[in-house]
Amino acid sequence: MDIGTRVEAIGDLGGGLTQSVPARAQGVVVGSRFDGRLEVAFTLAGLLGGTRSVTVAVAPNEVKPL
Repeated sequence: MDIGTRVEAIGDLGGGLTQSVPARAQGVVVGSRFDGRLEVAFTLAGLLGGTRSVTVAVAPNEVKPL
């Protein structure tokens, strides 16, 4: 996928030592890594209202283009 592609998480992502992203969250590809993983910026609901942005490295099969 190219940088700038809008994507949606297929399942829950992250957790443990990384930011968690719920299934069906929408984001934008902001980069690619040498190992083939994509850097995706997701906009999520904030903890106290509003929104927050998290950037997560995901495998290409963990997201689908919109």
